[in-house]
Amino acid sequence: MSLRAYRRSRGFAIITVLLVVALIAVLAMQMSGRLRMQVARIASSDYAEQAYWHWMSAEALVRQVLLVELAEDEGHTNLSQNWAIQQGPFPVRGGLIAGRIRDLHSCFNLNSLYTDDPANAQFLLAEAQYRALLSALEVDEFAAERLTSTLIDWLDKNRELHSTLGAEDPDYESLPQPYQAANNLLSHVSELRQILGYNRDVYQLLKPYVCVIPGVTEWKLNLNTVSETQPEIVMAFFRGQLDMNAAEGLIANRPEEGYVDVDAIRQQGEIQNLVSGGTALNELNQLTVASEYFELQAQVQYGDLEYYGFSQLRIMNGSAHVLHRSRGGYEQDE
Repeated sequence: MSLRAYRRSRGFAIITVLLVVALIAVLAMQMSGRLRMQVARIASSDYAEQAYWHWMSAEALVRQVLLVELAEDEGHTNLSQNWAIQQGPFPVRGGLIAGRIRDLHSCFNLNSLYTDDPANAQFLLAEAQYRALLSALEVDEFAAERLTSTLIDWLDKNRELHSTLGAEDPDYESLPQPYQAANNLLSHVSELRQILGYNRDVYQLLKPYVCVIPGVTEWKLNLNTVSETQPEIVMAFFRGQLDMNAAEGLIANRPEEGYVDVDAIRQQGEIQNLVSGGTALNELNQLTVASEYFELQAQVQYGDLEYYGFSQLRIMNGSAHVLHRSRGGYEQDE
């Protein structure tokens, strides 16, 4: 073999070796990246599992607190009780945990707009109350009509429009990503986002004032647990017959531990003014001072993970029952 041929073959060998080394380096980098991704995935899964069990521990504690406090006060529920105070954040192994409990009798139950009989008196009352809530939140009349009708059509079992502004299956099937109306009760307030007209802005406006009690189609209001910053709830309950000042007065006049019973609420001047004026207040039968339904919002930070868990509870006859659980991501500050 000539010297020139030898040098050429040697050059090819060196290039081949370099290519093999480069290929191995690339494969090694890919394997290292995949390994890091797998390790991160396993760590994230472990964080989520640990956060879940922190949520379950918070739920168990809340159930016990509610049982003890409501038993001591014979079911009487008000904002001076410990459950009404936001708790935490408290340090736990690997992170922090906080919780907030909401009385589901201090917000409008969206499921009260369900009916199989449009002439039902309870349904007509709930419809008037919801319209009054939208009006109190300064939603214009046209939008309020549309929001009310599309929500009713989403809940009811028939395929007929509640009004010309309602929406049934054909309206949802014509969307870019088609689906059908649920024709069933809501399980969580976030389901509103699926209903026509309930865009992000409307949802964020309504969210502090509305709630969902699974399987319950009536709205019982506990005036003792309505926030002082939400007189619109009281205005809605009385179908707009109380103005803002009267609604604020009814809340402000509450004793520190709340009204002792419904009769004490009936005797308030704001209510007596309506009654003496000849107004029929059928909604007074839906007042209560003993709440049964509550929602826990647990906020857990574990490692790099932020975890939100929602538990809806029913406290009745000395027992606590979980009606619904759901997980959420980032919760916008209210």
